[in-house]
Amino acid sequence: MLHSRISVAEILGKAFQFYGDKFHILFFPFLLVSLINSVLWKFALDLIPQFKVQLGFTENFLVQFINYLAFVIPILAVFGVISWLIDVFPAGLIVKYSSDIFEGRPSNLAVSFRVVIFKIFPLLSASFITGLLVILGLILLVIPGIIMAVVFSLTIQVIIIEGAGVFESLRRSRELAAKGWWQVFSVLAYTFFLTVIAGVIGEMLCSLLITTEIYFKLIITSIIMSIAKPLQPVALTYLYYSLSAGRKLPEIRKPYPQAVTVPPRMRWEAREPIVFHPKFCYKCGQRLPSDAIYCPRCGVRVRT
Repeated sequence: MLHSRISVAEILGKAFQFYGDKFHILFFPFLLVSLINSVLWKFALDLIPQFKVQLGFTENFLVQFINYLAFVIPILAVFGVISWLIDVFPAGLIVKYSSDIFEGRPSNLAVSFRVVIFKIFPLLSASFITGLLVILGLILLVIPGIIMAVVFSLTIQVIIIEGAGVFESLRRSRELAAKGWWQVFSVLAYTFFLTVIAGVIGEMLCSLLITTEIYFKLIITSIIMSIAKPLQPVALTYLYYSLSAGRKLPEIRKPYPQAVTVPPRMRWEAREPIVFHPKFCYKCGQRLPSDAIYCPRCGVRVRT
């Protein structure tokens, strides 16, 4: 199949290039959310009592350890789901912003912000289901959690780009992931690995600053990790287009190329409308001819 020819290295390479060009825009939404998450996890850690390690492995020690895990794991699971939901907003913002650029539409964070707010209910609902399944899978046997993360990894892309509902986005994400399961897993693993490395660098930086205050350590680590986090939604958006269209990755197009060659005064005097030529169908991802008004695959109107 055509989508199998697109390597993970190509997807990640284009994602790195795009993120490098738009770093000043994509970094700050995750930075703000990471600071909120640091306060959230500080509250969670305050709820968890310190476990006193006893010398020797006795039956009493085993019972205490099991009771401690029974108390701690639900707290971590609840705050993990909440943190997952908080990350949905900047991820949706980046997906909308990057998809507009990939398809040649005019893009800015204000427009992306309004779209994400409009679709916040399906985004939060689908992400809650996904986060709950992933965290429960990780707690139980680890492998089911990884499978759930791969299967539903493109849910945000489907909701933002296709406008699908909650359960339709979950089903569509599962279909797309089935086309390139190994690609999705590799992108998730690579971006997760980069985030972990960023967290380790944050811990090392805290050690160099000789700070023992847990709150400041969480803030510094969150800031460093927020540098790596935007790469995942960008890479998954590239992967979404490659799997949905089954063709090569979309090129980054400058919106409204006529504005570069035609002075604004001349365009206004001639009353020439600015014509938008989409490269991909916003609903099914099909590559479109330059003169297409309707998508040849799903029939939706793509140009007015």
